[in-house]
Amino acid sequence: MIPIFIISNRAFTGKNFFALGLSLTLQERGYKTGYIRPLGRIPLKKGEEIFDEEAVFIKELLGLEEPLSVISPFVFTYETQYKLLEGTDLKIKEKVINSFSQQSNKDFVIVVGPNNIFEGFTLGIDVISLLQETNGKVIAIQHWDSELAMDDIFGIRQLSSEKFIGAVINKVPPEQFHYVKEKVVPFIEGRGIKVLGVFKKDKFLEAVTVRRLMEAVNGGLVCCEDKLDEFVDNLSIGAMDPETALSYFLRIPNKAVITGIHRTDIQIVAMETSTKCLILTGGMHVNETVTGIAKAKGIPIIVTGMDTFTAVDKMEKLMGKAVIREKDKALKAKEVVSTAFDIEEFLRRTK
Repeated sequence: MIPIFIISNRAFTGKNFFALGLSLTLQERGYKTGYIRPLGRIPLKKGEEIFDEEAVFIKELLGLEEPLSVISPFVFTYETQYKLLEGTDLKIKEKVINSFSQQSNKDFVIVVGPNNIFEGFTLGIDVISLLQETNGKVIAIQHWDSELAMDDIFGIRQLSSEKFIGAVINKVPPEQFHYVKEKVVPFIEGRGIKVLGVFKKDKFLEAVTVRRLMEAVNGGLVCCEDKLDEFVDNLSIGAMDPETALSYFLRIPNKAVITGIHRTDIQIVAMETSTKCLILTGGMHVNETVTGIAKAKGIPIIVTGMDTFTAVDKMEKLMGKAVIREKDKALKAKEVVSTAFDIEEFLRRTK
């Protein structure tokens, strides 16, 4: 069994996206593949126990037989924080190391690191400490926002030493893709780091479902429950006059429109364009004409007591940072890895 650590030094670099795509690709080639999330940050209660939400979804998607206690051995919560500060020995490192031995029958175990390489250091479960306890290999993944992204890749290579096998550059804007491939990759490889993949920024992977937006604003659903799992690519605020709004909305596809509950003119105009849902702020009673149009067109209406500014702030924090828990996104991740990741070089470097 070879643990493959997917490491970055920032949040939202696409670690789980890559882990899913790589796992599915390896499974398709006949390799037995496991998964571990040593330090979970998104608690989800299952029965009397708490596990990491993403780990729960990945177990299901990959068809893993191991119990969740192996796949997600530790989740950081306020309760565990309190116990640790009180001096309670939760045997966290022991549980995490046991998760590796419980999957010794696998060819590969994909290990998804936390948001930075030092998270979990106090508990002995940071990625560098776990590397020293295993015969694992490291892939650094970094999203491309500027040339500073290279610093994280070089730093991770330095800290992981001979266990480092390569890097992945993720979320490259289309207009910078040629530059990254032709200039940045040769620069990195000229300094001894193999770039195993360069992935373009994908609007679909950064989209969130209507359901997730509803949860974010603690909203109530007025109609069209069957459309809650539709994907939203863009957010648009309806705060202008109807004529201006129409030309504005026509330019933005697959959007959620956020506007005041009394702006029926904006709501009707929005539904004439590519709108996935209406999110109405500042009240609970929706105009009957608006509701009728929404039902006919299959456009969910969500109402929230939040003001527009607060609702937009909550939703913007989700866009581009969504937890992968939809099967369509997982299959897209597999497609990206299958086509843009050098799987043959990866297999050579893990022998």
